[in-house]
Amino acid sequence: MNVSEITAQLYAIGKALVEKTGEKPWIAPKMEIFDGKCAIDLMREYKTSGRNDYLIGTAKGDTPEAAISDAFAIIAALPNVKTAKLHDHMRRVADCIDKGREDGIDDAYITPLVVVKAAMTENLLTKQVTA
Repeated sequence: MNVSEITAQLYAIGKALVEKTGEKPWIAPKMEIFDGKCAIDLMREYKTSGRNDYLIGTAKGDTPEAAISDAFAIIAALPNVKTAKLHDHMRRVADCIDKGREDGIDDAYITPLVVVKAAMTENLLTKQVTA
């Protein structure tokens, strides 16, 4: 695999990330070669949300081809945009429940959120089983 072919694959990895996540990586995929290994960091879009979850994963391999193949496997395993947004929403609801309990909020105000979270989880599990 020559430099032009590697470059074309790195562009394809960037395009696949955008298609799968709906986000343009804030650092374009690039290959690093060190100690006889190849690595490609897969990044998310830069957001000022306070989260430091920009790194999706690092694809690795003994050859450029192996690292590129690993990158596409990592991307394929990512949830689609709709599922990722649902998971983010469920995480926010769970965080709200936990924070309410930490703050000593009366269960009368927290229980409806617990019911909603349970229903969302059940619905998600049922949907995945039948899909």
